[in-house]
Amino acid sequence: MSQPEITIPDRLNMAQWFLDARLDEGLGDATALIYPGDPNLGEDPARELSYAQLVARSCQVANLLRELGLGIEDRVLILMPDTPAWVAAYFGILRAGCVAVPANTWLKAADFAYYLEYARPKAVIVDATIWPAVDEARRSEGRHTKHYIVHDRSGAPAPAGTVDFARACAALPEQAETEPTYRDDFATWLSSSGSTGKPKCVVHMHHDFVWNTIAYAQRTLKIGRGDRTLSAPKLFFGYALASNMLFPLSVGGSCVMLPHRVKPAEYFELLARHRATQFVTVPTTIAKMVAAAETEGAADGHDLSALRALISAGEALPARVYRSWRDRFGAEIYDGIGSAEMFHVYVTNRPGDVKEGSLGRIVDGYEYELRDDAGARIDEPGQIGTLVIRGPSAGLCYWRMRDKSRETFHGDAVVGGDKFMVDADGYFWYCGRGDDMLKCSGVYVSPAEVENALIGHSAVREAGVVGYRDADGLEKTMAFVELHDEARAGADAALAEAIIAHCRTALAAFKAPRKLEFVDDLPRTTTGKIRRAALRERANAMHSEAQA
Repeated sequence: MSQPEITIPDRLNMAQWFLDARLDEGLGDATALIYPGDPNLGEDPARELSYAQLVARSCQVANLLRELGLGIEDRVLILMPDTPAWVAAYFGILRAGCVAVPANTWLKAADFAYYLEYARPKAVIVDATIWPAVDEARRSEGRHTKHYIVHDRSGAPAPAGTVDFARACAALPEQAETEPTYRDDFATWLSSSGSTGKPKCVVHMHHDFVWNTIAYAQRTLKIGRGDRTLSAPKLFFGYALASNMLFPLSVGGSCVMLPHRVKPAEYFELLARHRATQFVTVPTTIAKMVAAAETEGAADGHDLSALRALISAGEALPARVYRSWRDRFGAEIYDGIGSAEMFHVYVTNRPGDVKEGSLGRIVDGYEYELRDDAGARIDEPGQIGTLVIRGPSAGLCYWRMRDKSRETFHGDAVVGGDKFMVDADGYFWYCGRGDDMLKCSGVYVSPAEVENALIGHSAVREAGVVGYRDADGLEKTMAFVELHDEARAGADAALAEAIIAHCRTALAAFKAPRKLEFVDDLPRTTTGKIRRAALRERANAMHSEAQA
């Protein structure tokens, strides 16, 4: 049954909607954030910050920015690990009417220099561990940035010539006027992968985040006050910024902040320790957790009874991985698909409605169409086409990229590069990026379909499928395969043939890989997605060498 239309007020500031409203609901003393303390200082391994404390800290950040001369629409770059300071900085930026630009903290000085020139932030809030790289970056591209605000978690003073985040905030009032922004004022720029290797920033308004929070998190996933989230992706990804911060805070729930990188096997202990009810993750991490539980006993002794669901996105979840997790742990997985261009998830599996291997159905309030290569609409179920998604959370544009913006954004519609198939029941099946699709024997072949067949073999842990050109210039499929640890000793030509033969039983013969190469690790992006471009280069290089 269709839900009532979502109405967003004209005057809207996300700091009030996601935070201050919880105080109005009497939740000032309720736990908002859980974060690890420093054992060297005798701190509890699971410290807490209440909603009232978080509001106060965000007000101090807003006061600091105003004291430094920042105001409405000024951009502030956030380069910090997942800590209460990150959350306070984010909402303080919005409270002051400024625009938050979260960026990947795992980048290098050259990448930070790109952000300083591209985003032109008036201020940067940066962790002391990242400061040396930012300091290097500002020497070449720092002319637009007036203030560098450094947060040192050890309590050490900030470097000379910078603003000491902790000390400056502590000296300022815990109350601040919230800028009375409109729903259509700019709020946050979300980074989207760029085809040149440099990110594109999607410009989003306050409205976009609130609308999707209601449509997806509250109405579709049914997130509630009793939920506690913990995330594998970090807050600088829009996926985690919402799922492990905005969504739980919107209903009075709590979220666990993990500033460090975590190995998949270590999540079992963290989920048990913090009694998380939702684990925000990606399919690659789920697969590695299942493998660690099976081969290392990583889940043994950890009570996961509080865990009710895994929220998964970023890539398609193979049916075999879904079944392995569900059979072993019981917690449901709600896999879906979203994008920085649309802010977050718009197609998903959901409570009481999960179809394994699929990405679920469209979130109520969004609309879609599939288009063929000529741009014509595809209405027949089961056909592969490019997805055009339409909804109120669409971004405005890519900053300073006019031509690419006009290709992608059309009012509330976003034209993506992903290929999907929608079945007769309305479930979406991911088929790959448009430039990842293969055309063998004149028919489109989905890399994801072949990869799922490969993973169905008991020896295969992960697989990446790309195309290569044979001696006649025809496209054929090639698979790069990671084996389970116990199968690696038998990685020979006979096993490769057995895996290919397995694929031929599960797929039409022309879809099965013509070649198969064993690899220790598949190349991946920072978000865990397979870098198919790197695999294509390797496949073509191997074929060229063979032809020489």
